[in-house]
Amino acid sequence: MTYLLAIDIGTTSTKGLAVTAMGEVIASHQIFYPTQYPKPGHVEQDPEVIFQAVIKSIQEVSKKITGHRFAGICFSAAMHSVMGVDENGNPITPLITWADTRSSAQSKKIKSLGIAQQLYEETGTPIHPMSPLCKLLWWKENQPEIIERAHKFISIKEFVIHRLTGEYLIDYSTASATGLFDMEQLKWSAKAFELHQILPEKFSIPVSIYHQVVGIHSSFAQQMEIDRQTRIILGASDGCSAQLGSGAMGQGELAITLGTSGAVRVASNKKIVDARGRIFNYILDDEFFICGGATNNGTALLNWYAEKFDPTSSKNLVEFVEEVNSISAGAEGLIALPFLLGERAPMYDPDARGVFFGVSMNHTRKHFQRSLIEGICFELKSIVNAIEQSVGQSKKIVVSGGFTHSTTWVQILSNVLGRELIFSDNYDASALGAIAIGFKSLGITFKMDHSDERIFYPDKSLRELYEAQFEIFETVYLQLASSFEKLSDLKLSSSLRTGIGQG
Repeated sequence: MTYLLAIDIGTTSTKGLAVTAMGEVIASHQIFYPTQYPKPGHVEQDPEVIFQAVIKSIQEVSKKITGHRFAGICFSAAMHSVMGVDENGNPITPLITWADTRSSAQSKKIKSLGIAQQLYEETGTPIHPMSPLCKLLWWKENQPEIIERAHKFISIKEFVIHRLTGEYLIDYSTASATGLFDMEQLKWSAKAFELHQILPEKFSIPVSIYHQVVGIHSSFAQQMEIDRQTRIILGASDGCSAQLGSGAMGQGELAITLGTSGAVRVASNKKIVDARGRIFNYILDDEFFICGGATNNGTALLNWYAEKFDPTSSKNLVEFVEEVNSISAGAEGLIALPFLLGERAPMYDPDARGVFFGVSMNHTRKHFQRSLIEGICFELKSIVNAIEQSVGQSKKIVVSGGFTHSTTWVQILSNVLGRELIFSDNYDASALGAIAIGFKSLGITFKMDHSDERIFYPDKSLRELYEAQFEIFETVYLQLASSFEKLSDLKLSSSLRTGIGQG
């Protein structure tokens, strides 16, 4: 039987998943890697480490499979990453991830110039430090030698594809999340290039997500134990792949993905242009745009809490969430603004920070844990509301991502939203989306299995409590927004005086 291998390059790990055309998962492998935080606002990774994780994942999955025909490899990868490479394709910078906020000043400058909405409407990407557009402007202003030295500016997927095949290619899906790509013309945006003034030759060639490359460098083919003529299919970004993999592609269907970060998305046959620039629009293929909003703050906050705030709490996600079962819904009035990494949708505020509001003497560490989980759910509710203001209330909500390992957390989200949630206890939605893209590229019919779907129903007795707390959640943020900005300016001023963070 024919099978395809999906490689999903995520923020915390790379996952390899081998699936037959009938939807049977026959092998998988996952490799984790670290993230570095060298300075406040700087979030980086080593692209060489990630590349080796890709090689190892393919090798390990290949070893587990016998008696099946290998059709090819399709990729999915995290959005908004950027790095510089030299003429030999070797990194001259670390990989800067979506979570990096060093370019906050540059994003504010774009907004002050009055061109933010125009750029957003053309590129589909809201103006925010997450986007490579802002990151490139930071390099231009702070490390101009990088702009001069770099042969190409590429994402992590482009780095992997070039290493394997020697070609610099970027799929339309990933390109449309850079803030640099004209979605109508399917080429690099003249407006964005006028802003950063970097030569177009320093960027990859945009192609369809179904584009194939044949000819893996022999040394890597041998290392992975596969034929060097194996078809490489570019695939899409992890967000677009997750939407496809979740099955929420119909009108009135909404998907929520929550892992290290999170997103709320809908599939649409046209762009959804928001007058306030809150809703992203990314290309999947000729038929669909994937539209929605993302949050910086997902399961990574649980890791932060367990490592930095309260080391007595469990570092296992499922156990961490189960520990709060003894605390009543609403955490006895304790509300968390979970903006430790700034925030994207719906406010796109890189200066936002975390707050525990309503702390009293009766609150224990478990109250703080529960409020953090509920705060992440409140933030997802904010994004859902912003999207449904444009597309109408959804008839179906599908959830996926790392948080679904805890059915308790899925139930809390259902309670906070006051909505039914559909959850498939299947493999990673991004990887399944890549599988679907790969088989379509090869002209092979693929049957996606959603037979194990479960429905989570909201506890109606909690509706009034969570609605009241959500109103407070949004009010507290609005009242603190200007203070967050002042605090950010104060920190920047202090850094400049001491020399910390320069360059």
